[in-house]
Order: sequence, then C-alpha cells, then structure tokens
Amino acid sequence: MRIRMYDAKQRDRWDALVEASSDATIGHLWQWREVIGAAYGFDSFYLVAEESEGEPVAALPFIRIRSGLYGSELASMPYIDYGAVCHRDSLPEDQRERCDRELYNYALQLGRALRAKRLHVRSLRPADPRFTISTEKITQHLAIARSASEQLKLLPAERRNRLRRAERFGLSTEILVPDDAGAFEEFCEIYCTNMRDLGSPTHSREFFRQLVLRFSDRLALIVIRHRGVAVASAMAFEFRGVLSVPWTGALLAARPVYGSNALYWSAICLAIERGCRMFDFGRSSAGSGIFEFKRQWGPKPQQSYWSTFYFRADAKAPRQRKELQFATTIWRHIPLAVARAVGPSLRKGISN
Repeated sequence: MRIRMYDAKQRDRWDALVEASSDATIGHLWQWREVIGAAYGFDSFYLVAEESEGEPVAALPFIRIRSGLYGSELASMPYIDYGAVCHRDSLPEDQRERCDRELYNYALQLGRALRAKRLHVRSLRPADPRFTISTEKITQHLAIARSASEQLKLLPAERRNRLRRAERFGLSTEILVPDDAGAFEEFCEIYCTNMRDLGSPTHSREFFRQLVLRFSDRLALIVIRHRGVAVASAMAFEFRGVLSVPWTGALLAARPVYGSNALYWSAICLAIERGCRMFDFGRSSAGSGIFEFKRQWGPKPQQSYWSTFYFRADAKAPRQRKELQFATTIWRHIPLAVARAVGPSLRKGISN
C-alpha cells in the first residue's frame, strides 16, 4: 500500500472511489476543493491510499485553512460537518484500519511540513487514537416518511401547533433553482443579516456563488415570505438520499410569525418530494437553543466526533471564552455594511 496526493489529473479516480464508498459524505466530493480554492484561495491536499497495483481504496481530503487569529490548520472538512476517511466498500475491515493509520500518519507528516498548528477531522466516528476527541457537537437525523401528511403526524404536537400558527400568518414558500439571481441575493442578504445578529461573521457571496457553480445539481434555495417579503431562507444540499440545510437565515421579523418553523418544514417537505430517506439537521452543541429547536422535530441524535491533533501547545486555546463572548457581543452591534465587508475575511479563517 502507498499514500498518494491526488490533483486535478486524478479527479476521475477520486470520483470513482467516492462513488464506490458507502461511507463517503458530502465532504468527500471533489468540488469542495474547487469551491474553497476559488472563493478563499486555500490549498487542498486530497490523500489516497492505493493498493500495490495502483487501485485507490481509501481517501482523506484536507483543506489548509490560514488565519491570522488561529494560525494554520489542516481541516477535514472545514465549514461543513463531515470529513475523515472514506473506504471502498470491498475493502476488508482489517485493511480499513491499516488504511486509516497510514493516511493519518501521512497527514501528520504533512501538517508538520506545513507548520500547521492543528490537524482537525470531523466525522461520526473518532479519527485516530492520537487525536484529542471532542463530543460537544451532536448531529440530528430525521427519518423521512412517504408523504407530508404522514410526516406531519409523526411530529410532536407542539411542533404541529407552531406550523399551524405559521400557516395562519399567511407565510408562503418558494423552492427555487440556486442560480435564480433574485432568490440568491435574498438568501445572501438574509444569511448575512442573521449571522450578524448572532454575533458571527458571514461567508462571502463568492463562496456561495462557487457553491452554486460547482453543486447546482444538488442545491435548491428555499425562501419563506410574509406579505410578499422574504423573512427566512436556506440553501438545501442533497447527497445520496439525505437532504441538509447547512446554511440558513431568518430575520428578526420571522420570529413572531414562526418563519424558522416554516423554513425547516419546507425543507423537510422538499426532502419528501425528492424521495430522500433522511433529513440532516446538522450539528449543534448539546443543550443550546438551536439544539433544542432541532430536537423538537423528533430526530434521532447522532454523536459527532471532532478529532484534533495539536502540533503546538499554544494551539489548544486560540482564544479565551471571555474574549470570544466579547467579540460576539461587539459583532452583533456593528453596522450591517461593515459586517458584509469585513465578515468574509474573518469567516474564511474559521473552520467551524
């Protein structure tokens, strides 16, 4: 077995391996390196374990994140919930363990050569015994019924009640193709405003443009309107029968009319219409407000493992919690124009 680093010349071989790997996730799609490279200029390192005859049997993608705040980090994968190693289905279990060990050995050598502070991996399983494991994040998966009416019956009574309230307020839903210019601008505006209100910098419009360009066949835009005005929006992403909404936003005006409830219900209905088997609510911190909001839809919790190898002792706490809280408070009060202009330069360096 040998470890190789694939570039654009080997994309077909990478894609074929992902297609033959049932444990591959959206984070293993080749287009991510194109999206992040074009939007933020970060380098990618796509590692592959090959058998002696050159057959690829396992893959481990990394993006090198550079940040003035946090230093250099190799992340698998940044900005989304999943990365780590995927394996060809025909690979025996003992060979999988060997592939994992060799791929992570190579990744650690690479991280040292690049003088990275950390090597970070996100998955539904621990990455490697040498890594520090965080179990703070929980992913929540909702099994999809055959029809909206059947799904509605499965929801907790409190959630059905809120959806009825949203209906009485006259909210409307639009499901649009991602390259619809008007809907794209509405989504970006709502997302940026929502992130500012939460005290967090936003991704750039170019990041979302690249998503639309590279993943147009997997994406849809959901827009919730109240009296004709967009109050909530999401970019939905479909992969192998699983629909997720990694990027959502709701204006303050959406709260009294239950706009966020209407948004997630519309996303679940979209999953039903497309014949998906699961809706992925994404990760959140256990006990947080957003965790509780997701839990009330009735999904099953799945433990997320954030595995990190620290090359330097000072990489463990890039910022103190008090400093983070102070920065969050300040960000909530800056003008929206400033958040739009400055946010992306900060956001690109935060792999979360």
